[in-house]
Amino acid sequence: MFALDPLKLQQPGAESDYMSADLCNWDFLQNLDFAPDLEIDNAAISQVSAPHSSHERQKERNRQAQQRARQKKKERSQNIECQLAETTSQLQALKLRQRQLEARNHLLELAAANKLPVSVPQQNLQAEARGIVLNILEKSGLMRSQQGNAIKLTVHGFDEEMKLEDISSMPHADLAKLYTAYVQKQAQCLLQVEGNSDSNNPALAEMHRWSVESTAMLICFATGSTSNQLFSWLNMKDGTLFQNGGGDPAELLAAMNYSESQKQDILHLRRLFYGKLGQLSRARAAIMDQMPAAVQSSPVPPFNLDLKSTANKLAETQDWAEQLCANRAEESRAYLFCTICLSRGITSSLQQAVAMVHQYPRAAGYKVLLDVLAQLHNEPTKEQLAEGSGLDDVQLAANWQAVVQYVESLGAKDAHGYCRLIKDSP
Repeated sequence: MFALDPLKLQQPGAESDYMSADLCNWDFLQNLDFAPDLEIDNAAISQVSAPHSSHERQKERNRQAQQRARQKKKERSQNIECQLAETTSQLQALKLRQRQLEARNHLLELAAANKLPVSVPQQNLQAEARGIVLNILEKSGLMRSQQGNAIKLTVHGFDEEMKLEDISSMPHADLAKLYTAYVQKQAQCLLQVEGNSDSNNPALAEMHRWSVESTAMLICFATGSTSNQLFSWLNMKDGTLFQNGGGDPAELLAAMNYSESQKQDILHLRRLFYGKLGQLSRARAAIMDQMPAAVQSSPVPPFNLDLKSTANKLAETQDWAEQLCANRAEESRAYLFCTICLSRGITSSLQQAVAMVHQYPRAAGYKVLLDVLAQLHNEPTKEQLAEGSGLDDVQLAANWQAVVQYVESLGAKDAHGYCRLIKDSP
């Protein structure tokens, strides 16, 4: 606030004059104001704390910005996932539509070339059904004679050749005894693969062999006569007939332990199967609708036989009969291919063995699984599927042709595992 002059201090006598004139005058203290010093201190404190508060606010703003960025990133990721799922679903639908159109074109080409399955007389339906199944099973390892009129069974430890006619006429008690031997073999194999279901396990190959041979045996027996078709009611312990229905299909489904992909294939097969039956039913009804008016006799005088008219009516009646017979044959094939697709393609060897052992003393059956699985997944009823679901009959027939091609493609390479019906399923 004030300073001493060094020159004055060096002069003799100046120091006392200076001190007396300035320093000894204490009146200047009265004129000092300390308020500015206090304001400066407050300002200094404010300036010291201000940077700290500003830093905290900046950190908070950064946190909020990062949170918003993370939220936007999460929303973008979710949107991308939804778009990916939708695109994948559309792609699968397009691929399915492509296969349907390819099957439809193939069917139309066959029709144009007049190579559709020909009418099969009623008495040959069973022989045709048996031949279809045995040919497919032979590709899967079934041993047949060179003439094709016999199959080889190995359940007793040696090759036992049995003629198809002998199996079809086999007494119920003998069939039950032979089937029980196969179930016992399957039970032994299940114990061997417990905890070791590796594809190289020899027990899996035995399971496949027992399943193929027992299926061939039952098919030969069922196609022998009309009464043999009731083998599903046959008690395999003693050869008698059951008086009531089978066991709980829900328990069988749980025991089979199907994967999600297998379940989707089974449901897809069910849709195609009942759609095919509906298409055949409508075709059969159309044939029947034509018959009453066409077979009515034209008014002719009594005892006057119109031979030309009668001959024409006989030809028309024969044509309708052949159409109905062809319809019946195609329906029989549909049941066969559905059964083989489910039991041989979708169901693995291990699951086939489980089905045989679990359902004993009844013969193994798989068709019951279609409806119980559909109920669990809230699928349309059989009647709704038979109506066609908006598809025309040509498309329904083409869709079913894809199942036929799938079954015919099954071979030894698909012996143990599950072969997908829906090729593009995830």
